[in-house]
Amino acid sequence: MPSRAGVTSPETDRPERVTPDTAKWIDSDAALARAARGWTGVIGLDTEFQRTDTFFPIAGLYQVSCADGIWLIDPLSIEDWQPLVDVLHDPGVVKVMHACSEDLELMAHHLDCAPRGVFDTQYAHAFLSDTFSTSYANLVVHELGIELGKHQTRSDWLRRPLSQEQLHYASEDVEFLIPMYQRQRQALDDLGRLEWFAQDMYQRGVYTRTQPESYFMGVKKAWRLNERELGVLRALCAWRERQAMREDVPRNRVVWDEHLFAFAAMESLQERDVAELLPRPVARRYAGDLVMAHTKANGTRVDLLPRPLTQGQGNVTRRLRSLARECAERHEFAPELLSRKRDVEFCFRHFHDTGELSDFYHGWRFSLIGAQFKQVLTES
Repeated sequence: MPSRAGVTSPETDRPERVTPDTAKWIDSDAALARAARGWTGVIGLDTEFQRTDTFFPIAGLYQVSCADGIWLIDPLSIEDWQPLVDVLHDPGVVKVMHACSEDLELMAHHLDCAPRGVFDTQYAHAFLSDTFSTSYANLVVHELGIELGKHQTRSDWLRRPLSQEQLHYASEDVEFLIPMYQRQRQALDDLGRLEWFAQDMYQRGVYTRTQPESYFMGVKKAWRLNERELGVLRALCAWRERQAMREDVPRNRVVWDEHLFAFAAMESLQERDVAELLPRPVARRYAGDLVMAHTKANGTRVDLLPRPLTQGQGNVTRRLRSLARECAERHEFAPELLSRKRDVEFCFRHFHDTGELSDFYHGWRFSLIGAQFKQVLTES
């Protein structure tokens, strides 16, 4: 009798194993439409993709599991994705995923879709243990006591036919999501943390694309530039982002961040300056565009970016992080839920500007650590 995802065996109380032979291959619009009608309640969801030489991820496979089995959906054959999109948009269907951020990005680009009702098993585990980024294989061992076989770290998901090893790997990636979800959801509920998790997933379960005009803020050492130079850097980065999207190549195949930084620091930019810094083929291709973007933005002013914290300010944030870690230890969840450096430093800056904690430390976090944070920040 074929095994079914999420169905436990009476002898072992573990999910029965699924082999590639039991997973259903979908390579037509009609087959997808038929299968999607049964994807209700709770489904497991994963994707395989490639992004070696492109700006955008290329879909190689979609995997779906529910109580009736596992489906492997071929993006190279399907044209009408609406049945799957309808399921993904349905808030009444829970989509159980593991480390969902890259999968959400793929679906945003490939399907123009933002799934609703996402439950991330990796993130849920952080509320139930002291580990923030547990791998899928380790979580299956922890939750279900099942050791998965070693998987290929690199695989060509665009070739056809896929190998039996690839099919087995893809099946395993969704086989255990629903039983793990059932255990985790119950554990979160028992600990009174289900609402905490839901608050975070409301933000974490949505992919937000970085806008071209915002990329400059993440460039290394951009805080060293003045208002005029930042205006130029913003324009150069925005041009490079759009160029990489048009060509569908990694951004560093166009121009590196450090080169854009160097150009932004110049009072003016000429094609000979570009030729001196960039490889000849790159300069020949993009010099005119870089000079034009630099010239157009040269009169623009952008507010200075935050400078690194002073030693005294760093002492305050280290104290806050220590308090957050102690709180996490008392409650036995991953310290990163409270004490990541970027979250604490942003909160410090936000409090300095507004007298209030950042949004990250509202909600369930405020009930645990908010009063202590406000006291330390008020006294500092």
